[in-house]
Amino acid sequence: MAESLPQSIQSLFGSVVLEIDQAITSVQVSQKELSQEMDKLTSDLEQFSDIAEPPKLQSCLDKLMESKKRLNSSNALMQQITERVERIQSELLKKYP
Repeated sequence: MAESLPQSIQSLFGSVVLEIDQAITSVQVSQKELSQEMDKLTSDLEQFSDIAEPPKLQSCLDKLMESKKRLNSSNALMQQITERVERIQSELLKKYP
């Protein structure tokens, strides 16, 4: 009876941790794709800024760069969360093999 409780806890937390890990991985892939698209858009907008009379793109470029900074910050946070989830998984496996 005493061993069934740890197994139940492991089963419950193991599936939750796995689900969270999969969701984080999916978000990281999406954010990487978004980051690549933002880099491409930034490059394209910078080409237009070299025109003799460029359209008023600087505010858009500034907003894009700020969004890129936020995305990078979000990616760093997601990486920290992933590392924590991996540590939790490791501890669970050590305690309840």
